[in-house]
Amino acid sequence: MLVNLTTLLLAAGAGMLGTLTGGMEAFIIYGFVTIVQTVLAATGHDMTFYNQYLSNLVFLPAVMFSASVPATGYAARKYDIHEWEIDRSLAFTHDPFVLLVGAFTGMAGYSLFAFAVNMNLPVDTGAFSVVIVAVISRLIFHRPQAINKDASRVLRDGKKWLWEMMVAAGCSALTAFFVGMTGIVTVGFMFSAALLILQLFQRTQFFPTTHQITMVAGLAMAATGNIVIAMLFGMLAQIIFTLFGGYLNMGCGTHIDPPAVAIGICSILISFIF
Repeated sequence: MLVNLTTLLLAAGAGMLGTLTGGMEAFIIYGFVTIVQTVLAATGHDMTFYNQYLSNLVFLPAVMFSASVPATGYAARKYDIHEWEIDRSLAFTHDPFVLLVGAFTGMAGYSLFAFAVNMNLPVDTGAFSVVIVAVISRLIFHRPQAINKDASRVLRDGKKWLWEMMVAAGCSALTAFFVGMTGIVTVGFMFSAALLILQLFQRTQFFPTTHQITMVAGLAMAATGNIVIAMLFGMLAQIIFTLFGGYLNMGCGTHIDPPAVAIGICSILISFIF
């Protein structure tokens, strides 16, 4: 992947756009963009331009989503918003410095993504960039506590864990089947991203976050062709997501994306095992 003045300027603009939409909303947009691109590719369209400049740059979560993390952390120092509220647009601030933080992060996120791709690192390149940017943001901006000790109370609930594993098993099985049928590793991931739109509505606000499951299950299915192994890795991703989110993200300062952490760890395991 190329890192030049053009791509960096596009990444800067996308970073600013991510601060205006909010991180969660940016990721939802990415889901719909990739679905449309997949449909167009299936009908024979040449997708070179769209893949290079849309899904792998402007709307890339490592750019547009990541930009909202430090921008929200910065905005929390000056405005009535918590540093972890990445589901909120920062347009209300009318602050050029918030946009500058987003622009800089967009460039940094894209550069890290391109580095991981060009070096062929044995990790999901998007997750790699998202996690690195988020960790640096956590170190720079205020964090009220390093570990959320209150998470133990919730995570000791056996009914909750049964629910989590059932969701993971179901999503993994569906993903593995469609990856096997289509050969598209990210087929589940793109739909999981788009379906997060349901969390924005009151009646469906408790719809679960599943893209860590579907991405990992897709990677495992592509590597092994075995639906059972894909389900096991999908369930492992959900365990990592739940534990990290509960203990090391919720109430601990700026957002370090639990799905990205789960995808990053599991992608490394899949790369080394298979």
